[in-house]
Amino acid sequence: MVSSSAFETTLNLPSLDLSKPLQPSSLSSLSEACHQWGFFNIINHGISKDLFENIKSFSNQLFDLPSEAKLKLGPSSSIKTYTPQFIASPYFESFRVSGPDFHSSAQDSVDVVFDNNNNNRHEFGEILEEYGKKMTELAKKIMKIVLMVLGDGFDTRFYDLDFKNCHGYLRINRYSPPTNLDDKKAIEGLGMHTDMSCITIVYQDEIGGLQVKSKQEGIRWMDIAPSEGTLVVNIGDLLQAWSNDKLISSEHRVVLKQPENRLSIAFFWCFEDEKVILAPNEVAGNEEMRLYKPFVCLDYLKFRESNEEGKFEKVGFTVKDFVAHNTKIELCTKVHPVTQ
Repeated sequence: MVSSSAFETTLNLPSLDLSKPLQPSSLSSLSEACHQWGFFNIINHGISKDLFENIKSFSNQLFDLPSEAKLKLGPSSSIKTYTPQFIASPYFESFRVSGPDFHSSAQDSVDVVFDNNNNNRHEFGEILEEYGKKMTELAKKIMKIVLMVLGDGFDTRFYDLDFKNCHGYLRINRYSPPTNLDDKKAIEGLGMHTDMSCITIVYQDEIGGLQVKSKQEGIRWMDIAPSEGTLVVNIGDLLQAWSNDKLISSEHRVVLKQPENRLSIAFFWCFEDEKVILAPNEVAGNEEMRLYKPFVCLDYLKFRESNEEGKFEKVGFTVKDFVAHNTKIELCTKVHPVTQ
């Protein structure tokens, strides 16, 4: 799966062709990728190049706005759909569009930052509604295939039981490298992290820069090169916990190697907030082999987004850090019981 040269090391991920019936050989290579890397590609996914190009065009109009306009959607606003530079990285900014009503979510943001004279502002909501709906159906399909990786018939056994109430949201990300970027030395556009999702589906433009942490001795990072018509799928922390580490949520990052802006669109497919995450016995093996105590999805999201130990600005925290954090709280409570 790895090809190397003196200058770079690229991870050659399997590509799942969604236009064809799933073959045992495809499932086998997909299983290896999910267990070893937590990443794979999909092709013939039904999302057109024109749709991607339209989103890129409108997104760049948003990102090109003055900072004071974008900050009307920032962390101090009532909408909070914009993450400005210097929060996660000096080179990273993003807009969030929440489902299931992607149109309203996008339009609420656009109406704040564009004046009424902008005739294109209504189109952005329509385009993102189309994209959000397509990605929702795609995520459902991929989720069932990933369950098949865990065991024969697991898609029919567990999808309705545990995954039918999942929901999705979009993050449109732009990376702006410094003007003095040395093409011989890449810089981090977004540091090492794992995703707070069951699965994430990523469109990355031709600039590239996505890397997964290497498990090969002597090599720290593996490039996931962009390819036209290909989407990248990765396993998130929530599915790693549900699968009892049978599926891996790998640490990854984005590096900037070229003096050009990079744009990506990430679709995060997540459990509902109130979902109690617990690996089924058929997945874990038995009670003694279960690696995670049951936890509520929202508690984990709050830990990653708000807690000083786990918040997004401190990239690098994972679901295992959350479990360790909760265990530490339990131990402290036993040693120093709370009295009324």
